[in-house]
Amino acid sequence: MVFKRISIYPTFLSSLFCLYILMVIPASLFGNSNSASLQVGIGKRNITPNANVKNWVTGKPYLKIKDSLYVRSLVIKDSLNNTSVIISWDLVDANESATEEVRKKITEALGIPMKNILVNASHNHSAPWSPIYNRGFRGSENETWWTTRYILNINEDPHYIKWKQQLINETLAATKAALKSMQAATIWIGRIDASEYMNNRRPRTPKWGVEDPNTPKGYNYKHEEWNPKVLMGGATFGPMDRAMSLVSFRDHKGKNIASIFHLAVHAVAIYPYSDDISGDWPSAAAKKLKGKIDGESIFLQGAAGDINPWRRGPDAVEEMATGLADLAATAYKYSAKISMSPLQTFQRKTSLPTSERGKSRTGLSMLEAEVQVITFGPLAIVGLPGEPLTSLADELRKKSPFPQTLVLGYSNGNGVHYVCMPDEKPHGGYEVEEGTSGSEVAGLELVDVANKMLQEARANMQQVK
Repeated sequence: MVFKRISIYPTFLSSLFCLYILMVIPASLFGNSNSASLQVGIGKRNITPNANVKNWVTGKPYLKIKDSLYVRSLVIKDSLNNTSVIISWDLVDANESATEEVRKKITEALGIPMKNILVNASHNHSAPWSPIYNRGFRGSENETWWTTRYILNINEDPHYIKWKQQLINETLAATKAALKSMQAATIWIGRIDASEYMNNRRPRTPKWGVEDPNTPKGYNYKHEEWNPKVLMGGATFGPMDRAMSLVSFRDHKGKNIASIFHLAVHAVAIYPYSDDISGDWPSAAAKKLKGKIDGESIFLQGAAGDINPWRRGPDAVEEMATGLADLAATAYKYSAKISMSPLQTFQRKTSLPTSERGKSRTGLSMLEAEVQVITFGPLAIVGLPGEPLTSLADELRKKSPFPQTLVLGYSNGNGVHYVCMPDEKPHGGYEVEEGTSGSEVAGLELVDVANKMLQEARANMQQVK
């Protein structure tokens, strides 16, 4: 027998080389989904203030706590050790100062870069605004005008001062807990129509042609005949994103570890029917969802500037939370598994032009604002400051190169507060008048910056391939 050593030996070496390549090159660089290429962990902590903290709506102490407020921290890490942290507060906002403070503390304690940390608020009106830790982020505007109507300087209140430190401490603790719970995960995404629980509060009033609007006096959500499905006075409906998106992170056996549920609806179901502290429907829905699909759920608020719950009051909170949890469970059942690629986080600062009202509030003609983008696989999360309206998010999703794009408002700062596309201004109303500090083109700047970041992120992925 003649052995063909020359032909076998190179083949053996080639096999060893291929095995070596598969071992040393991170799985995340390959196009196929791989559970080992991603790790995820989630932590939750109580951030409820003392009930003697003043209610920004009334200027008086809350006195009662209906249900607790929470911070939830989701940590995502890929096989290259790229790490992103997504934080959700059951608060009205995540202002520039508070965002900066919590980022600093997490970076100092855990070494995660500040730019990789996103802070989103549920825009819950039954909780405080986030505290001011350092001035100078918004010119002469320290507190928002909603707070200063009744409270001259809440940052001097002793109960509030104690809570300011509690918020930072518990957010750091939640992030540490998330890191300790890290485990390998795959990513799944599902969507479902949740429009039955929302309505656009900016109907399009006809400019001419109506002889008698036939609208009951004082007709709004408090009126006994209120029905958001019916438009009065010949009006037409404003735009609305009807989708609830569910991103689930599952272990190798298919069990849910943690999930993100995302939709755009103001957290004002119980407000203003109660002056108590409450997490409103987002916190209630997160609790019910945990009982449906296991794992902690984190709510990320969308572009909800013009979207309210379909009805309001204590009963609406329970009904909405139960309904959304049921819908999310269905979305979970029929979710699609998505591929993984290296985790990317981008952070950009831009300048937004202010309106005359904005100039008087801040003393600035341009207001610095942040846009943040996190991508993994086909999924992109875009964090926008302030209160974007539906059409702004629609414009971003339309141009995004990522087929799964979640647009968040209320993230990393207040920006110019309400912000929208220029075509909203002719419709008038609170959101484009008293509610904003920005000019009508401020929204265009945010969309442009976010689009460039998304295009850059997609280009990076294609280069790796």
